[in-house]
Amino acid sequence: MRIVVVGVGALGSLFGGALSAKGHDVSLLIRNNAHRAAIRANGLQMYLDSGDLVVHPKIIDAESLNSESGDSGSSGESEPADLIIVFTKTGATHAALTGAMPLIGPETRLVSLQNGLGNKQRLAEFVPESRIIYGTTMAPADVSEAGVVESHGPHLSQFRAATDDDPVTSAMAARFAEILDAAAIPAVVNDTVDQVIWGKVAFNCALSSICTVIDNGPGLIADHPDLAALADAVAMEVCDVADADGVPMDRQAVRDGIDMAGRKHRGHTPSMLRDARAERLTEIDSLNGAVVEIGAAHGVPTPRNATLLALVRAREASYGQGKN
Repeated sequence: MRIVVVGVGALGSLFGGALSAKGHDVSLLIRNNAHRAAIRANGLQMYLDSGDLVVHPKIIDAESLNSESGDSGSSGESEPADLIIVFTKTGATHAALTGAMPLIGPETRLVSLQNGLGNKQRLAEFVPESRIIYGTTMAPADVSEAGVVESHGPHLSQFRAATDDDPVTSAMAARFAEILDAAAIPAVVNDTVDQVIWGKVAFNCALSSICTVIDNGPGLIADHPDLAALADAVAMEVCDVADADGVPMDRQAVRDGIDMAGRKHRGHTPSMLRDARAERLTEIDSLNGAVVEIGAAHGVPTPRNATLLALVRAREASYGQGKN
């Protein structure tokens, strides 16, 4: 099975590197020049709970994939993939897959384990829904420097075929879970993965956006009753929207996750806050923004999510203006 990873940041590096280390036919479609050059020069250095290793996955140059010469980089591979795993931010999915079109053939299956809502719908712009596998991952990962990825702590990836009417896609989802599990990335096929996705969205809408507004970690939220109450109210708004959208939520499980983050990951810097500090666009639109939009469609009020959406967008609008 030929696998291509599109969006080779922290998670793309972790998944692609782990599968490559197990001998799978993996190519990384990389846009970041420094990350790509470092991997070519020294391999992808991985620091994991299961041990440290260096792998040498195949590399596809994003810029030359659609060039007239057809040269896709040192790997020389531009033929369609069996499985394309998308790890871009939700807002970058369309552009990334448009650039990867030579790799999408009539038998290619697309996989999304991205954050936020609406990822399945974005993949459906490129292949029929019957050829989509979608879900989420709790795998932690950081690119500590170009060519170096680190991942520590327990985690689980969960996903399913988007429809039940294509046995090939269902079989590939099962196979994908098997090879991830064997590569020390625990994974399962879960037919109720929408509940998991919405639960992660509730967690991120509550913590990531508030952390970005206060420019601090979950510990500060846990320590201040007003912020803790706000986080709970934001998460419960998300649960209200999920329920209205046909996905019943375990509200106590959501609350337990937020409580755990405040106790055990007090100083963690959410990816949204890292993006804001680096003056990059965040994933606010696919998190709080998507909740507000879906809530409006169902007539469910989401005032707290709307407020956080406005505040994070305001921070994005201030990029480049400096601080007084």
